[in-house]
Amino acid sequence: MDYVKYIRNRVGHDAINLTGVNVLIINPSNEILLQRRGTFPYKWGLVGGITELGESLEETAVREAKEETGLEVKELNLLGTTSGEECLIEFPNGDKAYFISVGYFTKSFSGILNIDGLETKELKFFSYEELPKDIPNTHRIMIDKYYNICK
Repeated sequence: MDYVKYIRNRVGHDAINLTGVNVLIINPSNEILLQRRGTFPYKWGLVGGITELGESLEETAVREAKEETGLEVKELNLLGTTSGEECLIEFPNGDKAYFISVGYFTKSFSGILNIDGLETKELKFFSYEELPKDIPNTHRIMIDKYYNICK
Protein backbone atom coordinates (compact mmCIF):
# COMPACT_ATOMS: atom_id res chain seq x y z
CA MET A 1 0.00 0.00 0.00
CA ASP A 2 1.24 3.52 -0.74
CA TYR A 3 0.53 5.26 2.57
CA VAL A 4 0.95 8.80 1.24
CA LYS A 5 -1.53 8.24 -1.62
CA TYR A 6 -3.94 6.65 0.86
CA ILE A 7 -3.84 9.71 3.15
CA ARG A 8 -3.86 12.26 0.29
CA ASN A 9 -7.04 10.69 -1.08
CA ARG A 10 -8.68 11.60 2.22
CA VAL A 11 -7.20 15.01 3.12
CA GLY A 12 -6.22 16.55 -0.20
CA HIS A 13 -3.35 19.07 -0.02
CA ASP A 14 -3.77 19.91 3.72
CA ALA A 15 -0.73 19.59 5.97
CA ILE A 16 -0.14 16.14 7.40
CA ASN A 17 2.54 14.53 9.55
CA LEU A 18 4.70 12.02 7.74
CA THR A 19 7.04 9.72 9.60
CA GLY A 20 10.14 8.49 7.88
CA VAL A 21 13.80 7.68 8.19
CA ASN A 22 17.15 8.94 7.03
CA VAL A 23 20.03 6.48 6.74
CA LEU A 24 23.63 7.63 6.95
CA ILE A 25 25.67 4.95 5.19
CA ILE A 26 29.30 5.47 6.22
CA ASN A 27 32.27 4.01 4.33
CA PRO A 28 35.64 3.05 5.88
CA SER A 29 36.96 6.59 5.14
CA ASN A 30 34.15 8.03 7.35
CA GLU A 31 32.38 9.50 4.30
CA ILE A 32 28.58 9.63 3.97
CA LEU A 33 26.71 8.27 0.97
CA LEU A 34 24.45 10.92 -0.54
CA GLN A 35 21.84 10.56 -3.22
CA ARG A 36 21.09 13.17 -5.88
CA ARG A 37 17.35 12.80 -6.13
CA GLY A 38 15.43 12.47 -9.36
CA THR A 39 12.23 13.55 -7.59
CA PHE A 40 11.34 16.63 -5.54
CA PRO A 41 13.30 18.31 -3.96
CA TYR A 42 15.89 17.43 -6.67
CA LYS A 43 18.84 17.93 -4.33
CA TRP A 44 21.63 15.90 -2.83
CA GLY A 45 20.44 14.28 0.37
CA LEU A 46 20.46 11.30 2.65
CA VAL A 47 19.00 7.97 1.72
CA GLY A 48 15.57 7.45 3.25
CA GLY A 49 11.84 7.66 2.91
CA ILE A 50 8.38 7.38 4.39
CA THR A 51 7.31 4.52 6.65
CA GLU A 52 4.49 2.42 5.21
CA LEU A 53 1.54 1.33 7.38
CA GLY A 54 2.59 -1.38 9.82
CA GLU A 55 6.28 -1.08 8.93
CA SER A 56 8.87 -0.53 11.65
CA LEU A 57 11.33 2.33 11.32
CA GLU A 58 14.20 -0.15 11.00
CA GLU A 59 12.35 -2.02 8.24
CA THR A 60 11.84 1.30 6.46
CA ALA A 61 15.55 2.08 6.71
CA VAL A 62 16.56 -1.29 5.27
CA ARG A 63 13.93 -1.12 2.49
CA GLU A 64 14.72 2.45 1.45
CA ALA A 65 18.47 1.83 1.43
CA LYS A 66 17.96 -1.18 -0.85
CA GLU A 67 15.51 0.64 -3.15
CA GLU A 68 17.57 3.82 -3.47
CA THR A 69 21.13 2.45 -3.49
CA GLY A 70 21.05 -1.31 -4.08
CA LEU A 71 22.88 -1.80 -0.78
CA GLU A 72 21.92 -4.13 2.07
CA VAL A 73 22.38 -2.27 5.37
CA LYS A 74 22.89 -3.92 8.75
CA GLU A 75 23.64 -2.87 12.32
CA LEU A 76 21.57 0.30 12.29
CA ASN A 77 22.47 2.73 15.07
CA LEU A 78 19.91 5.28 16.25
CA LEU A 79 21.23 8.81 15.69
CA GLY A 80 18.35 11.13 16.52
CA THR A 81 15.24 12.84 15.20
CA THR A 82 14.10 15.96 13.42
CA SER A 83 10.61 17.43 13.66
CA GLY A 84 8.70 20.67 14.11
CA GLU A 85 7.97 23.84 12.18
CA GLU A 86 11.30 23.82 10.31
CA CYS A 87 10.39 20.42 8.85
CA LEU A 88 7.40 21.69 6.83
CA ILE A 89 7.73 21.04 3.11
CA GLU A 90 5.36 22.22 0.42
CA PHE A 91 5.49 20.14 -2.74
CA PRO A 92 5.05 21.59 -6.25
CA ASN A 93 1.52 20.11 -6.44
CA GLY A 94 0.46 21.98 -3.26
CA ASP A 95 0.71 19.06 -0.83
CA LYS A 96 2.04 20.10 2.58
CA ALA A 97 3.74 17.80 5.08
CA TYR A 98 5.60 18.06 8.36
CA PHE A 99 8.32 15.44 8.26
CA ILE A 100 9.13 13.57 11.46
CA SER A 101 12.38 11.82 10.67
CA VAL A 102 14.36 9.27 12.61
CA GLY A 103 18.03 9.07 11.69
CA TYR A 104 20.15 5.92 11.69
CA PHE A 105 23.76 5.39 10.77
CA THR A 106 25.61 2.27 9.76
CA LYS A 107 29.08 1.27 8.71
CA SER A 108 27.86 -2.25 7.90
CA PHE A 109 26.64 -2.61 4.34
CA SER A 110 27.15 -4.84 1.34
CA GLY A 111 26.28 -4.92 -2.32
CA ILE A 112 26.94 -2.82 -5.38
CA LEU A 113 25.66 0.72 -5.77
CA ASN A 114 22.72 0.77 -8.17
CA ILE A 115 21.25 3.96 -9.65
CA ASP A 116 17.68 3.53 -10.89
CA GLY A 117 17.69 6.78 -12.93
CA LEU A 118 14.26 7.74 -11.57
CA GLU A 119 14.27 8.29 -7.81
CA THR A 120 18.07 8.28 -7.74
CA LYS A 121 20.12 10.15 -10.34
CA GLU A 122 23.54 9.83 -8.68
CA LEU A 123 25.17 8.27 -5.61
CA LYS A 124 28.44 9.44 -4.13
CA PHE A 125 30.34 9.26 -0.85
CA PHE A 126 31.30 12.68 0.54
CA SER A 127 33.62 13.74 3.33
CA TYR A 128 32.18 16.24 5.81
CA GLU A 129 34.34 18.99 4.35
CA GLU A 130 33.17 18.33 0.77
CA LEU A 131 29.40 18.11 1.31
CA PRO A 132 27.26 19.72 -1.42
CA LYS A 133 25.68 23.06 -0.51
CA ASP A 134 22.11 22.17 -1.52
CA ILE A 135 21.36 19.53 1.12
CA PRO A 136 17.93 19.85 2.79
CA ASN A 137 18.25 21.48 6.22
CA THR A 138 16.82 18.47 8.06
CA HIS A 139 19.40 16.20 6.39
CA ARG A 140 22.20 18.59 7.33
CA ILE A 141 21.04 18.43 10.97
CA MET A 142 21.41 14.61 10.91
CA ILE A 143 24.82 14.80 9.23
CA ASP A 144 26.05 17.35 11.78
CA LYS A 145 24.76 15.12 14.62
CA TYR A 146 26.70 12.18 13.25
CA TYR A 147 29.98 14.07 12.90
CA ASN A 148 29.60 15.72 16.33
CA ILE A 149 28.89 12.38 18.04
CA CYS A 150 30.99 9.92 16.02
CA LYS A 151 34.12 11.81 15.02
